[in-house]
Amino acid sequence: MGEFPVRVEVLTQLQHHGIPPEQITYPRVTLSSPRRLCVRHGPPQDPAGARVTLLDPREPHGPATHSWPLHQAQGALAHPSQPLLALRAGCVAQVFDVAQSCLRQQWTFAHPLEFWAWLEPETLALVTEEDVFHWALSRAAVAHRGGGIPAGRQRALAGAVHAGPGPGKGLPSPAAPGIPAPAARLTRLSPQKGQVVGLTQLHWRGGRLSQVIEAQAVALPRHSFSRNPHPSSALLAAVRHGTERHGQFHVVELGPHQPGNAALLSARASLAFKGAQPGDFPSAVQFAPRVGLALVLTKHALLFLADVETAQPLHRVQLAWDIVFATVPDPPRHGLVGVCRSGKVLSVALCPDSLLQLLSRRPASLYLTQRLLQLVGRAPGLSKASPS
Repeated sequence: MGEFPVRVEVLTQLQHHGIPPEQITYPRVTLSSPRRLCVRHGPPQDPAGARVTLLDPREPHGPATHSWPLHQAQGALAHPSQPLLALRAGCVAQVFDVAQSCLRQQWTFAHPLEFWAWLEPETLALVTEEDVFHWALSRAAVAHRGGGIPAGRQRALAGAVHAGPGPGKGLPSPAAPGIPAPAARLTRLSPQKGQVVGLTQLHWRGGRLSQVIEAQAVALPRHSFSRNPHPSSALLAAVRHGTERHGQFHVVELGPHQPGNAALLSARASLAFKGAQPGDFPSAVQFAPRVGLALVLTKHALLFLADVETAQPLHRVQLAWDIVFATVPDPPRHGLVGVCRSGKVLSVALCPDSLLQLLSRRPASLYLTQRLLQLVGRAPGLSKASPS
């Protein structure tokens, strides 16, 4: 473990909270933030006994853990930081204030809801078979259509298993006046000829712009590239075609170009899937901004650490022999939190000493090593001991 640059910790086991193993699945289990996990569960033979459990994985038996009876809801989603719980059934979406035990907002859509995610503290992104909506809770329950999709959802994404939408981390508004920023992405995962194919639709809130790319996992962070005086938006995308021994990781600096910055960057590198589980593919891309690293996680818990400026993989490790189906970034630990099919909730955090050793002993290039060593050395939280 001398060169193991991440630490894996089991935060809790969902079965310990009364969750039946067969109900630890997507979309019954949703993860909104490292401290907000929500589960719909109950005895299959008794629908009247259905419940929703909200818990904090880092304090699973603390005051934030609650459980309520739940009737007829097809989806439950906790707010990332506030005591709000969203429920949906068919065409109806509701948001409850848990602390006040009251209904805060309700809206009825023209078509059944298929997927949703918190886009911002006061905004829900909701997906129907026809369109994507941004529901601003502060606007008296008026649902606003998500910008950038002039003809509803792209036909290529219809009838899909969704892995999005999700916010571009840190991109709720343009980086500078007049510069559109990606607001959300919607990913379709579909089985085709024994493999999982991913198509991701990106749409911009600043204008009616939309684009579909081939990718199974995408992140949309803001990053201060080392050669630029101004931060910019970036597209991080990972894809594996079928059973190929290598996948691809792409980094694209998004425009328009800002005065004073270097030319827009584009980089690509291979991800080695040799020895991976059959049919494994990238399922999540998370970004650790303080250290400039992307964490590319696969369905079967294979983790790649990659440099966000060159796309070059620095390390790969098998986190667990399990399926990970939900993840969120964990910025204080420069890592992520994920839920496994076995019921384990994992915390993955960077270990500074091991990361420094890895960069020192196996440098890919002098420039890359020096830049990352500087980032790691000054990153808050990466001191001699990883946070617990």
